[in-house]
Amino acid sequence: MKRPSKKRVPAFVGETTDKVIGIENEAVQPRSNSELIADTLAGFVGTISFVIFQLAALAAWAVVNMGKIPGIAHFDPFPYPLLSSITSLEAVLIAAFVLMKQNRMAIIADRRDHLDLQVNLLTERRATQIIRMLDCLSTRLGVEQPHDADSQELARHVAVGHLVEEVHSRLPWDSCR
Repeated sequence: MKRPSKKRVPAFVGETTDKVIGIENEAVQPRSNSELIADTLAGFVGTISFVIFQLAALAAWAVVNMGKIPGIAHFDPFPYPLLSSITSLEAVLIAAFVLMKQNRMAIIADRRDHLDLQVNLLTERRATQIIRMLDCLSTRLGVEQPHDADSQELARHVAVGHLVEEVHSRLPWDSCR
C-alpha cells in the first residue's frame, strides 16, 4: 500500500509555529523550584494513577487497622480519626497546589489574551488601511463602488477607547463587583 504524501506547509506557517512555541516556552520557563514542585504535584493529582494509589492506600489502612494482618498492631481504630485528619490535610494541600497551578496558568492565559488583542488591533488597523487604499484606487481607476453606510463605516478607523467605552456601557459589570 502506498503511503500518502505529506503536503508541505508554507514557510510562514512554520515560522509562525516556531514563534508560538518560543512564546509558550518562555511562559513556562521562569518557574521557581516551589512552582515546579506545585505544578508537578497538581499534574499528578489529576491522574488515574493518583486515584488508584489513594484507593489502595485507604484500603491498606483499613485492613491494617481492622487487625486483619497478623503481627501488625492496629494504630488507628475505627472510625479512623488519624486517617480523617491526614486526608483532610491532604485535601487542603492538594487544593493549594491546584490553585497555585491555576493561578500560573491564568497569568499565561492573560499574556496570550493581551498578545491576541494586540494582533487583532494591528489587523483591524491594516484592514482599514487596505479598505482606504482600495477606495482610492477604485476612485482613480473610475471603478464604481458602493457608497452605503456599511462601506463608509468599514473605512473608518476604530479607536480602542471607543470600543472599551461601548463594552462598559453595555455590560452590567458593576453588578458583578
